[in-house]
Amino acid sequence: MNRFIRFASLAFAIIGLASSCAQPYKLSQKPKYYLAAEQMPDASKFLPSPPGFHDIAFIVDSSVYEAGKSIRDTERGRLAVEDAATNVEYFLKRFSPAMEVELTPEKYPFLASFIGKSCRAARNSISVAKDYFKRERPYQYFEEPTPVPEDEERNDFTSYPSGHSIRYWMIALVLSSIDPEHQEAILKTGYECCQSRTIVGFHYQSDVDAAKLAASASFARLSAEKSWLKDLQRARKEFQRVSQRERIR
Repeated sequence: MNRFIRFASLAFAIIGLASSCAQPYKLSQKPKYYLAAEQMPDASKFLPSPPGFHDIAFIVDSSVYEAGKSIRDTERGRLAVEDAATNVEYFLKRFSPAMEVELTPEKYPFLASFIGKSCRAARNSISVAKDYFKRERPYQYFEEPTPVPEDEERNDFTSYPSGHSIRYWMIALVLSSIDPEHQEAILKTGYECCQSRTIVGFHYQSDVDAAKLAASASFARLSAEKSWLKDLQRARKEFQRVSQRERIR
């Protein structure tokens, strides 16, 4: 009798598991990065096409590329290479001087997590656009090496918009909201980080400008999401609490 009961219980458990696995994914389920990709603004639908080779705007793009190339062998050029990083630890370190604190994942764990999730959410807004526009990167078009050879890919036609720039500008907007006292320095750092992509030859100026617009659209969309706003407030409180004793004198 006991064997029958155990067998019946196991059978019902298996049936229940199969039923749960068969349930389709619903958009209402909580996404990993606040919003599902299809809920974020689709940059391919609101950004203009990148400049063509015969457009006046491409002359500007080319001029900025040449200007950036001319300063690669300088301190600014070396900083641009460092800005090619895509990890949250570097992002925090890069913005630390602007905020006059030492930002690290250890000291600001929730802020670090919040920035990472916000960046990934914003990045989703340009995924379709990159594939839709399929723009050559500057180093591909000009057939010249970059100071970040490990990131070069021969057939990576995803220059527009800039993925690095949407992250950096999103971070600048988030940190400006968290620490408005240093908003100008934060935004200046974000701008410089975005421009680093033109210096290393991975993006045109128009790629960077489009990414900043997409980041602003993403920030606005996330600002309408209660869970994101709740986490923003929590990150702000953590920053205010820790920074009081971590301010660099």
